[in-house]
Amino acid sequence: MLRRSPGPNAKTEKALTLLVFSVGGRRMAVKAEEVGGVWPWTQAMPVPSATAFVGAVIRRGDEVLPVFDLAGRLNLQVQEQSPLCLIGKHRLGPIAMRIDAQIPTLVSVDQAALQPGAGPEPEVEGRCVIDAEELAVVSLGTLLRSPRPPSQAAGPGNREEFGSGESHG
Repeated sequence: MLRRSPGPNAKTEKALTLLVFSVGGRRMAVKAEEVGGVWPWTQAMPVPSATAFVGAVIRRGDEVLPVFDLAGRLNLQVQEQSPLCLIGKHRLGPIAMRIDAQIPTLVSVDQAALQPGAGPEPEVEGRCVIDAEELAVVSLGTLLRSPRPPSQAAGPGNREEFGSGESHG
């Protein structure tokens, strides 16, 4: 198959693939490269944790994944009927999030369509209009960031891991 390459004056917009999903009826998006999969939700097991919004784990095959309560973080309730599990790629390892049963969709947008977002939600990387609706684009890499007490500040010999940070009470 022949492809025509753009000429020297052609504009080439970089495409960005987003996964659009909902939590508590609120639609939002995440960069597809930050997603490890979407699975049916399985029963979570509560565990003690000092990490904000992480208070349970789920088993996926031989893996045990921490569950990040995105709905709780956003003061929402996941719709209870057949929820799904979004697996996020985090620098500390995969994390699970319970999302609404509505099947997530992949959407391709121009990179320029992502407007940097400044607001009260630190996990929101920006905003993007999809299907005439402005959606928050969540950065899964920032979900577990929470202030540490000075005694636990990162430094030589202190590694960051799940279970560090402040509790959400």
